[in-house]
Amino acid sequence: MKKYSYLFFISTLINACSSDFIDLSPPSQALVKNFYKTTNDFKIAVNTAYDILQDNRLYGDRFETILEIRSDNGKFNDQAKNSGEKYQIDRFEEAADNSQIEDVYVALYDGINRTNIVLDRIDDTDIATSIRESLKGEAQFIRALLYFHLVRLYGPVPLIKNEITPEEAGDYVREDLETVYAFIQTDLTAATAALPINQNDEDLGRATKGAAMGLLAKVYLTQKKYVQAKEQLENVIGLDKYDLLSEIESVFDANNEMNDEILFAVRYLKGAGGEGRSLAFDYTADDTIEQNLLDAYDSTDKRLPLVEYVNVSSNRRVPLKYSDDLSLENNVGTDIPVLRYADILLMYAEVLNEEAYVNDYQSPAFRSLNLVRNRAGMPSYYPDDLSDQALFRTAVLKERRLELALEFHRWYDLLRTDTAMSTFADLDVTLTTCDLLYPLPKIAIDRADDPINFPQNQTCD
Repeated sequence: MKKYSYLFFISTLINACSSDFIDLSPPSQALVKNFYKTTNDFKIAVNTAYDILQDNRLYGDRFETILEIRSDNGKFNDQAKNSGEKYQIDRFEEAADNSQIEDVYVALYDGINRTNIVLDRIDDTDIATSIRESLKGEAQFIRALLYFHLVRLYGPVPLIKNEITPEEAGDYVREDLETVYAFIQTDLTAATAALPINQNDEDLGRATKGAAMGLLAKVYLTQKKYVQAKEQLENVIGLDKYDLLSEIESVFDANNEMNDEILFAVRYLKGAGGEGRSLAFDYTADDTIEQNLLDAYDSTDKRLPLVEYVNVSSNRRVPLKYSDDLSLENNVGTDIPVLRYADILLMYAEVLNEEAYVNDYQSPAFRSLNLVRNRAGMPSYYPDDLSDQALFRTAVLKERRLELALEFHRWYDLLRTDTAMSTFADLDVTLTTCDLLYPLPKIAIDRADDPINFPQNQTCD
């Protein structure tokens, strides 16, 4: 399988700007404007948008802290390491000048600007319609994914729909959630219409119709729009393209990537000029998986070994889910799944239950939930086990934790289901509503200098 050959010429241009709160434009607008002419030019430009997902500021590293250590899946005990920033995030004590929070925010807008460049310019070319629409669909999918992260992490955020300069960035205010979500939905609806069901081997890993449908379903589910989420999930299932692999460990085999279970993944290629990544969840004694996650598994659950440590060298250990042989460049090539079919089935079970609990083992909700459980070697749930809507809801949330552990879903699931505070209360950690969003980076607040239209998120005393 051929992974992306990400090209960094345009990426370098896009990133060569000031350290303003959004990295927006290159130093020479004329140079970039003159570059975008051919199909290949725009393919390179779209590649730079995919590249931001690989970035250490997002899936490549920071999400481990921002999403997993933040949740009840991971912990960080070293108060001195990384200037204490990861420790503070783990304990809900982070400040607005925390560089981890700033890195994620800036990278997300960096990626948005890369997609905006494509979408603003591609219609003014003579590129074949089918190719143009497909490239636009990829850019819209990526832009939607980036905005989806922004609103879940920071709440209302600036909605930048077009390419802008660093000077213009300060003119934007925080938009309400409904407006940003409507924009995300519009992007994903357009992407669904434009993208192909399958990509060829050379383009394997680029966004597809199923990926756009699946992400749109999650967007609707996050807003508790269950009817719309159900429609999109049934569209994905109806493609008859995806399936659960018979053995869960095969999903994460470094030699079996982009398998039938993967709707979309952030792709890496070890030993290839910046395309590999450092070991995911390369934990030390101070940076570990929470014991309560390991304890949540039954001892016979086939997913338990995937979140247990294995040695990849004499002094490096990672969860089996992300293990790979180190290259000579000391990096690995394991992909990070963003959407996979088990997630689709669990979302489907959830939305069906939210519409109406059905006390029937053969119902689609029970079947979808049990398909995931049975693949892990776990017994089916029956109505006697989950006798009402609340019990079914709790079972789905637990199953999502077990199935999708360390895949950057847990914190978002706790937020989406309004269970973050109660979950941490069970761990003797008291959270309030002000702990549920990260503060906006100080550089963003300072740049806007507008406490009315660009206020900081509520902070905890």
